[in-house]
Amino acid sequence: MVETRSGELLLLDFGCSELWSGEASPVVEEGRFDPELTASLNRGGDHEVVGPDAERAAGHLDLASVHGRYAFDVPGDASAVRERLAAVCAGHGLEAELRPIERMPHRERVRRLLDRTPAGTEVPFHGMWGVVVRGVPAGRALPVRGVRMDPEGPDAGRWRSVWVEVAEGDVASSEAIGYVLVDRARLMFADPDALSSWNAGDMEEGLVDLVFWGRDGDAVAARLGAERFDEAGHTVHGWRDRPLDEVRRLGAALREHLEASSAKVATDYRPHDDDHRILAAMRESPSESATADVAGGRVCGFFTSWGDGAFPVYRDLGADGGLLRVRVELGAPEIVARARRMEELWFGSLAKLAIASPGVVRGDGVRWLERYAPRNEQDSGWCVYAGTETQEELDDPGSATLVPLRDLIKGEPDLEAVFATPAPAAFERADDGSWQPIPLPEEP
Repeated sequence: MVETRSGELLLLDFGCSELWSGEASPVVEEGRFDPELTASLNRGGDHEVVGPDAERAAGHLDLASVHGRYAFDVPGDASAVRERLAAVCAGHGLEAELRPIERMPHRERVRRLLDRTPAGTEVPFHGMWGVVVRGVPAGRALPVRGVRMDPEGPDAGRWRSVWVEVAEGDVASSEAIGYVLVDRARLMFADPDALSSWNAGDMEEGLVDLVFWGRDGDAVAARLGAERFDEAGHTVHGWRDRPLDEVRRLGAALREHLEASSAKVATDYRPHDDDHRILAAMRESPSESATADVAGGRVCGFFTSWGDGAFPVYRDLGADGGLLRVRVELGAPEIVARARRMEELWFGSLAKLAIASPGVVRGDGVRWLERYAPRNEQDSGWCVYAGTETQEELDDPGSATLVPLRDLIKGEPDLEAVFATPAPAAFERADDGSWQPIPLPEEP
């Protein structure tokens, strides 16, 4: 369930909710984040398109930073927006200019953008953006529902779509609102007012969790004496409910061990705040979702099940045009395709390692490739050479570097098709740039 007091419904990645300023200025105080992030967040400025033709001119800008008549979080003097506006005015015979304004609180951005587009709009905040709609019933608990992907398909268990049900009825049409940007693999439906009271990053009772997981999780846990936990069917290791000073010591020991070894794990630092409270419930839930009561409203958080990305949000309408649902589409075809690609790059065949010669590592390009039978799960079997190596480098096995195939195709995309060739195989790049098969030398 989700409940709003304002009659407005915001969908955003609440993993980034500590960036949400609420009714306060979005200018970040020194010491809240690390200096580099603070400087980056404070580098932007807000601007407004003004003049007799401001609305029409702003509508022609077609820039990601521009919403309505406002350009938010634009770095520097906004020269790119200014130049684009001048070109639009000249091309359409309009009169408008860009004027800097005080940094606008994020809650005020919601109000102003919805005043212009009450049906719904994207709302930016410090490089992220959510989607907000107006016109949902205030003071009433609204169910949050979802449907999974095909249980017989490759994405079984992942969400196809999740929505807030505003009213019962058959959907006659849908209107696209925009995209919600996800950077922490999670989303939340919330009243913007409730979000302004959300505690993100400020520890309750001074307690913190530090957990890790991944390929070498068991070995790292045994070495450091970490505990084992189950989170919705996933195993993690680490330490829970520990004082901050202790977690700092444990974190330092973990970093030192990872730097001194070849162990690979992902880590997560979890201060006990509102984020921690709802995430803990989400991890224990079969649906990987949970609710929390905040400032007189109820929010609903859930994992996307697709990781990060930009997900489209829609208003589903009845035959009379009334709002029935606010829906985020998580399993759209383009998202499925992107997920497949990411899995191939980071966990599939393109994540496997090739032996790269010093010339290739220097950036001289690949001229010869040889593939032998892989020796282990991480080995692709490929050896790649630039042809610029010295004889001394070729004679020294220690001069070679293990490189993921995905890194090699960044500079030479046509290598991807060649990498699909089964072992044994060998190729040479011809003068016309094509890859030609050649006899395979004896395995080194």
